[in-house]
Amino acid sequence: MKKIIYFDEGSATDILLMEHGGQITEINEQTGSVSLKGNAEGSVDVGAGTGFLTIVKAAFSTKVSTSVSHEKDSLATKTVTNTILTDFLTLKGKLLDEKKVVELKGYKVYALKDSFAYLKMYAPYMKILKEDSGAIEGIQDFNLQNVDEILSAAKGYYELLAFKGEDKAILRFNINVFKNAYMLTDLPKMNLMYIAVEVGDCTENELLIQNELSGSNSTAPQETIDIDRLMDVQGANIPNNNRIKLYDVILGGVGNNEI
Repeated sequence: MKKIIYFDEGSATDILLMEHGGQITEINEQTGSVSLKGNAEGSVDVGAGTGFLTIVKAAFSTKVSTSVSHEKDSLATKTVTNTILTDFLTLKGKLLDEKKVVELKGYKVYALKDSFAYLKMYAPYMKILKEDSGAIEGIQDFNLQNVDEILSAAKGYYELLAFKGEDKAILRFNINVFKNAYMLTDLPKMNLMYIAVEVGDCTENELLIQNELSGSNSTAPQETIDIDRLMDVQGANIPNNNRIKLYDVILGGVGNNEI
C-alpha cells in the first residue's frame, strides 16, 4: 500500500488480540509475560519474540489504556500505531484467506443525500453562510452554526454508499481515525482500496436522517433537508429499499497496483 488514508487502530488491535489468543487478562512487567484469555479455558502467554508483545509493552510504558474497544482508548502513540499497522498488514493475507476480512478494490464512494454522513461532510461549510441567506431557506429550524459540533458528539461512525459496476456496498467509517488530515469529503475523489469487516446489512432508506432518528425504514415521501440546494451539489440518487451489505472499514489507502 503506497499511502494510508484511514486506519481504525482500535478495531485492528481487537483483531490482533483475537488472533493472538483473546483478551488481555494479566501483564507481568518484570518477566515480560502477557497472559491472554481466549475461547478455550485457561490462558496463553505471548512470547517475547512476537510483534504483538511490543505493542503491549509500549502501551504500558506510555501508560496507554488497554481497553481498545473504542478509538479514544486505543493504543494511540505514533510508534505503537505504526507497529499495529505493520502487524495488521502482515496478518492481512491470513485474515483474507479465512474470510475474516474482505478487500474492496475499485469502489467509488459518496454520501447519500439527506443522510448524517452527507450533513457531516458539508456542515463545516454552513458556518460561512449568513443567517438570512437564501441558500438556507427551508431549514431555518436547524442550528447550522453548531451542527458540526453536535454531530461530532452524537455520532462516531458515518456510512457511505460504495459502487463498482453493478455491485453496491455500504462502508462505515470512524470519523476520528483518518490519517494525514484527510476527511470524509476527500473519499469520493480518490481511488482507494479498503480492508473491511462485514457487520450486517441495511437499506439506503435506513441511512436517511429522519429514518435514523425514528428507527423506521419508511419509503414514503417525507420532508427532508435540502442540502443539495444548500451546497449546490448535483446528481444525488433517490434511495431504494434493497438490503445492502454493511462493512466496517479497518484500513483504507492507495494500493500498490491501482484498479
